[in-house]
Amino acid sequence: MRIGLNLLHVMPEIGGGWNYISNLVGALGQYDPLNTYVAFVTRRSRCLLPEASNIEEALIDIDPAVRVRRILFENTALPFLVRKRRVECVHWFSGTLGFFSPVPNVVSFYDMQPFNNLAKIKFPKRAYLKFMAKRAIRRADLLLPISESTAGELRDAFDVDPRRMVTIPSIIPARWNPVSMEERLRVRAEYGLPDRFWLYVAHFYPHKNHVRLLEALREMKDRSLAPWPLVLRGDPHGSEKEVHEAVRRYDLEDYVILLPRLEETDMRALYSAASALVFPSLYEGSGMPVMEALACGCPVVASDIPPVRENAGDAAVYFDPEKVASIVSALMEFQGRSGQARPALIENGLAKALRFRPEPIVGRLVEAYRSAIRGRVEKVKP
Repeated sequence: MRIGLNLLHVMPEIGGGWNYISNLVGALGQYDPLNTYVAFVTRRSRCLLPEASNIEEALIDIDPAVRVRRILFENTALPFLVRKRRVECVHWFSGTLGFFSPVPNVVSFYDMQPFNNLAKIKFPKRAYLKFMAKRAIRRADLLLPISESTAGELRDAFDVDPRRMVTIPSIIPARWNPVSMEERLRVRAEYGLPDRFWLYVAHFYPHKNHVRLLEALREMKDRSLAPWPLVLRGDPHGSEKEVHEAVRRYDLEDYVILLPRLEETDMRALYSAASALVFPSLYEGSGMPVMEALACGCPVVASDIPPVRENAGDAAVYFDPEKVASIVSALMEFQGRSGQARPALIENGLAKALRFRPEPIVGRLVEAYRSAIRGRVEKVKP
């Protein structure tokens, strides 16, 4: 098969989607030598392509940040390039699908953000994403939700036939595993991190619930419960001002450490060095930081929401993310018995992480491509 990957929209600013696509493309290059992938990329997304004989680069000279031009290209020139490159199926991401496509199409859905708008997407972009998502749901040959939770939302909201969906979870590459003590000490020294600390990896969207987490730390501090410092790693996406104000308002300057964007090597070391990942998000399509933490041997204390339960199971401690008292209770309990709880959580987490290793997921994705092509052929048979 010759599969097209539409990566024209991809840039680091898209958040978790960047990591999802990066890991998926890397895995296709490594674990599927039988098929060819034509990656339509810009200068900002070409770095995602591994050096692999089964991946062909189709470089398009447009800026993905200029959305109008990129969308126009996807709906005019891209279909012709698909034909020219002899592509048999196109994989679209971010829940959108072009108006014109001469071949079968599969579409990845990360979550239902355009419809619930917990991330406070600006109206024009949200209106476009809702329109395109509805169209993709109707017209795509197959939908590829990244979790059973997202598949359930698609089914409930749009009555999508389960036979039109194949869940393709986030891939966690084999290199994501616990690092050596030397590497942990290095990352602590380089970024001035204490021996014990909570880690939260999330961009500053409102639904990531940073402020309630800070409230919980303030309450622990006021009750002389000696909370571990909190290390925040995330890019600004709308609510960073509220987070900085909350740090000042709750007098937590000595308890909160903000880190810049890190290279993957340092991220793996950061997870491994952390005492635990705390993950108070109100809504997720999958919750990739939870999966990354499990793979790196980092215990998880997290929101009791379906996607996290789906991916972490008994490898996490849970709390109600809408109740500060519940967050406080979970943090206190873990800090108080971390010595006893940590080994079992790490062992369970490493076992759970095996479900997100590349080879089985690539096999499922390749079969989804084959099914989409086969289904289109069957539809046009006389």
